[in-house]
Amino acid sequence: MTYIQNEIVEINRNPAVDWIHSVRLASGEVIGCGQVVNASGPRAAKTAAMAGIDIPVEPRKRFPWIFLAAKPLDQELPLTIDPSGVHVREIGGGTYQCGGHSDFDPAVDFDDFDMDFTLWENHVWPIMVNRIPQFDAVKVVHEWAGLYSINTFDQNAIMGPHPQVKNFIFLNGFSGHGLQQSPAMGRGTAEWLTYGEYRTLDLSPFNFDRIELGKPIIETAII
Repeated sequence: MTYIQNEIVEINRNPAVDWIHSVRLASGEVIGCGQVVNASGPRAAKTAAMAGIDIPVEPRKRFPWIFLAAKPLDQELPLTIDPSGVHVREIGGGTYQCGGHSDFDPAVDFDDFDMDFTLWENHVWPIMVNRIPQFDAVKVVHEWAGLYSINTFDQNAIMGPHPQVKNFIFLNGFSGHGLQQSPAMGRGTAEWLTYGEYRTLDLSPFNFDRIELGKPIIETAII
């Protein structure tokens, strides 16, 4: 196996047979393809568009905070999720990690990592304190912005082959529950690439064709 660190700038699709035959890298190198896996996170739609394929995946901004509590809880705090989506868990030694996002949640640019420094005090912290009053005195020690890869169709994974372009494989759009699902999704994708079928678990309900058929798998427990 050979790993190449580069950027794909063009996907070459043969329209006569609906097949991806090569990709061109930023370096100018052209690489022939047996199969292509779109695992490009928040840039999934941009990658698919190079192959002339539309997928409903957008980059959405998410914000974590690391804070110290003046009065740490006297027991371990597992991941605790408020109905608003604000969530918090202990990461050790009276230190906690909290996450959330604004009620206004539009798609953003692929390179937008600007921090909203008002969000903590005006939105996230009040929700957290309402849930855990002991966190009324905390000190934020680290905060940053990152991007989720959101499938706007049903907020679940898009995986497996494209119905027409058979060698274009999806693995996209399940940020917010990726840690739980990624072992199964990774194994399922590996099985498809190797055998042309799922063998351990039948993951076909997550295949791309459900979007064309208008059959969402609704997911509401996304943080």
